[in-house]
Amino acid sequence: MELSNKLALIGAIRALGGSLLWSFTGFALFQYYKLSLTLVSLFYVAQAVISSIAFIVGGYLTDLLGRVRTMVVSAVASSIALFLAYIINEPLIVIIMVLTQSFFNNAYGVANTSIVGDYARGFASLVKYFSRLRVGINAGWAIGPAIGGLLYEVYGFRVLMLLGSLIPLAALPLLITLPEPNYTVETGLTFHVNSAFALFLIPSFLTFLVMGQLGFPLLTYYNARDDLTTFQVGLLYMENGLLVVLLQDLIGRYLRRPSLISLGMVIYGVSYLAVAFVPGFTWAVVDMFFITLAEMIVSPLSQSIANTLADPRSRGRYMGLYSLVTGLGRTVASSISSILLIHAIKQPLTLWGFVFAVALASSGLYTAIIRGAVVVERRA
Repeated sequence: MELSNKLALIGAIRALGGSLLWSFTGFALFQYYKLSLTLVSLFYVAQAVISSIAFIVGGYLTDLLGRVRTMVVSAVASSIALFLAYIINEPLIVIIMVLTQSFFNNAYGVANTSIVGDYARGFASLVKYFSRLRVGINAGWAIGPAIGGLLYEVYGFRVLMLLGSLIPLAALPLLITLPEPNYTVETGLTFHVNSAFALFLIPSFLTFLVMGQLGFPLLTYYNARDDLTTFQVGLLYMENGLLVVLLQDLIGRYLRRPSLISLGMVIYGVSYLAVAFVPGFTWAVVDMFFITLAEMIVSPLSQSIANTLADPRSRGRYMGLYSLVTGLGRTVASSISSILLIHAIKQPLTLWGFVFAVALASSGLYTAIIRGAVVVERRA
C-alpha cells in the first residue's frame, strides 16, 4: 500500500475512535457525571494547558525516540488511559485519564505531521500527503459523531470510552509496518528556529484564529441569531466533512504554489464575512461550501510550508512548535468570539467583520513572507 494511503487509513481509524469520544466529552461530564459547568470549563482549560505541553514534549520525543516509535507508544498509551477510565468509571479518574489520552494524542499528532515531512519529496508531494491524510481523518469524523450520539443515548458515555480505547488499536498493525525515516538529529534540549519559520508562525496564528470559528462560535451564532436548530448546524458540519472527503484530494493536485495560501485566506475572510448576511439554512449551506473550500486550500498548504521551512535535523521540535502556535490560535478564537458574540447577535459585523480583518491580515503577511523567503524543493 502506498505510504500516503496507509497514513490516511490510519488517520481514518484513529479519527473514528477519537470522534466517538471527544464529540461528547464535555456534555458527558455535565450530564452523565453531574459536574458543574464551571468544572467543565476548568476541564477544557486543563486540556489546553496539557495539549500545549504535549506539543513540545511530543516534538522532542519525535526527534529523539523516532517518528514511528513515538506514534506507536502514544497510540498504545492513549488506549490504555481510556481503558482504565472505562474500568474505573469514577469522575475524577475519568477526567485524569481523558486528559492523559489527550496528551498522548497530541504527541502522536506531532510525530504524524513530522513523518509526512520525511516521506514527501518536494512541495507538491507534501501537499499530496497532507491532502490524502485530511481525507482519511475527515472520513472518520464524518461518521463518528453520528454513531457516538446514538450509542450515548442508548448506553451512556462509558461505552464511548471503551470504543475510543479499542478502535484506534485496529490501526496498530499498520502503524508498526511504517518505515522509520532516516534523518540526522540535532542533539541537546535546545534548538534554534530559523527566521523564515519564526516569521511564518505569525500569520499561522492568525490563520488558525480564523479556522477556529468553525465550531462553538459558528454554532452558537447560527442558533441564537438565525434560529438554526442544533440538528441543522450538525448538517452543516457534516457537509464540511463530506466535502473534504470528496474534494480534498482533487483540490490538492492544483496546490503547487505556496503563495496560494494567501488566496485561501481571502476566500476564508469573505466567506466568514458573508455569515453576517446569511438569512437562513439554505444560504448557510451555500456559505459552508466556500468556508470548506478555503479550508481545503489553506490547511494542507500551511502544513506543507511549515514542513518545508523546518530544519530536518529537528523537524519534530519544529512541528511541535507549529502545533503549539496553531493550537493557541484555535483556543484564542473561541475566547475572543465568546466576547464578541454578545454584541454579534444584534450587530453581526462585530464578530464577522473582525474575522474578515484577521483573515486579510494573515493573507497579506503570507504574501510578504513567501515573497521574501524562497521555498525550494527538497531533494532526497
